[in-house]
Parts: sequence; C-alpha cells; structure tokens
Amino acid sequence: MKALVYYGPKDLRLTDVDDLKVRKGEVLLKIKSCGICGSDVHGYLGITGRRIPPMIMGHEFAGEVVELGEDTHLGYKPGDRVTVQPVNFCGECENCKKGYTNVCTNKRFYGVLDVNGAFAEYLCVPEKLLYPLPDHISYSIGALIEPLAVAYCGVKKAGDLAGKNVLIVGGGTIGQLVLSVVKTMKPKAIIMSDLSDFRLECAKQLGATHTINPKNKNFVDEVKKALNGDLIDVALEAVGVASTVEQALSVLKNQGTCIWIGNNAKTVEVNMQDVVTKELKILGSYIYTHEEFGETIDFLSKNDLALEKLISKEISIEEAAEMFEELLTATEKYLKVIVNFD
Repeated sequence: MKALVYYGPKDLRLTDVDDLKVRKGEVLLKIKSCGICGSDVHGYLGITGRRIPPMIMGHEFAGEVVELGEDTHLGYKPGDRVTVQPVNFCGECENCKKGYTNVCTNKRFYGVLDVNGAFAEYLCVPEKLLYPLPDHISYSIGALIEPLAVAYCGVKKAGDLAGKNVLIVGGGTIGQLVLSVVKTMKPKAIIMSDLSDFRLECAKQLGATHTINPKNKNFVDEVKKALNGDLIDVALEAVGVASTVEQALSVLKNQGTCIWIGNNAKTVEVNMQDVVTKELKILGSYIYTHEEFGETIDFLSKNDLALEKLISKEISIEEAAEMFEELLTATEKYLKVIVNFD
C-alpha cells in the first residue's frame, strides 16, 4: 500500500509499504480523508521530538471499515463509515478508570512518536476507538472531528457562555473551531485576536462580532473600544506562548476565566498579582476524553457549524509531501488542508 513516510526533518516520501494484517480486537480501515495538523508540520521540521522516523503521521482521519479481526463485537461491518478517536488508551490505569482517557499513563497516539497514523491507504486500529460517521457528514468533515473535539472540550470547560463577552486568542484551525462552538452558545460578543488578517477575515465569516490584530496596538484599549468600555468574561487561549497568554489574561474582568488550549511554550510568565487580586480562574484543557470525542460528533450533528469554510484545499496523497513544504511559508493562504484517498 502507499504511505507518506516521514524519514527525518523535511524528508517526507510517498513509499510502498507492506500491507497490514488485522489483529485480534482490531479493525482494518480504508482511509478516506486525513487532515494535516499544525503539529504534523512542526513534526516535519523535526523540531518537536514528537515524530520518531521512520514513521507515518496523520491523526485526524475518517475511513471505511474493510475487515474485522477476531474478538470484535461492537457491531461494525465492512462498508461502514467511521471516524476514529486516535488516542489508544489502556482502560486500566487510574486515569482511565476515572474516565480521563486523554491522560492515560499508557496511551499511544496514532500518527505521533513511533505510532503509524493515517497518511496511508489503510490503517488498523482497535475497534474501541471507532465512532460511526453520520451519513450527512462527509469524510472530509469527518477528518475535522478530531480538532473539533479539542475545541469542543476547551469551550465545555468554560461553562455557560450565554450573554457573556468571549475572547479567542489565536485564529488557527483550533481557534476557528473554538469560535464555531462558542457561536452556538449565544454569547453577547465574540472577539478573535490574531496577527494574521487572513485568519481574522475567516473569523468574521464564521461569526466573530469583532476582530483585533494586536500588532503595534494597546490590546486592552482595543478590547475596551470593541466592547464600549467593557471587558472579557471568558478568554480561550489557542496559541500557547507567553505573549498570547498575557493578552488573554490582561482583559479579563474580576473573577474572569481563561481556558488554556494552546500548547507550544513549555513555560510562560504570568502576572500573578493580577491572578490573585482579580481572582482569575485559569483552566488547562488537554485534547479530549474518549467519551467527549463522541459528544463532539453529536454536537456536530445537531449544529450547523459551516466547517467546510475551514477547508482551504483538498489534495491527493501524491501531492502531500509538496504541500507540507508549502505550508511552512504559506501561512496567509491555508487554514486546513485535507488529504483525500480514492
């Protein structure tokens, strides 16, 4: 079968690899669509240590059931359309027993480290990780369910947003998906902040009531201007570096909440006096639990999120290596690129 194999920094090659044999408890999938994540692009550069060559990346995917291994019992059959929750959790550790499969101490993440993922024609995964893909959701949109789950879980932690002023810092794919979820919760205002006018324009199309490019501007003043002197009830930070964290915290009302979804810098410096004296709440949000992945599919089924607006381009696996190289510099051109298979 064909697979896009990562051999080292900036070395991706379409390669013929051995066909897969389905094992006990597994399902063989024909991959239909797989999204290119920003973490895959960073992995392509070899700067994160999260891709160990040779390996196959790809963790945002949907496909078709081809073959069932022994001891599969959840009722799937060949031809079924599915999406996959890509965190293979053990189910036995203390975290898993509490339902926190996202922080399973034995987890293995498809398309990460040395676990082969879905930039390939076929992939075997445990049956327990499958979710049916509703008929009205295309495979391309099905590949967006994984990043949508990241966004959904971050917003879920914020609680009721009706009538509140919400700030989203970072207009990449996750930030735009956060916006799509927030929009359904009837907030008073949604501000998107990003240094890219291209991303801010996308945010306007998805329902942001205000957008701010903070370059060479006083961010607090800009927020007050947008909100007629008011400040932010809930900020969702979707970048994960010191400057954007500072932005998110700087405009919160007393007892405001900041959800940290971005995960780039290992450490950031915060104004602790503001956190203490304004009684700010800071919550981390790490991907999603297995149950929450299913909740995300239900949420998508019940809400018109217009996610097709986030798909900048759909390509074949033959075009994928060249696209990775282009994504290093074409930051004003693409949000989400989907690799489709015949």
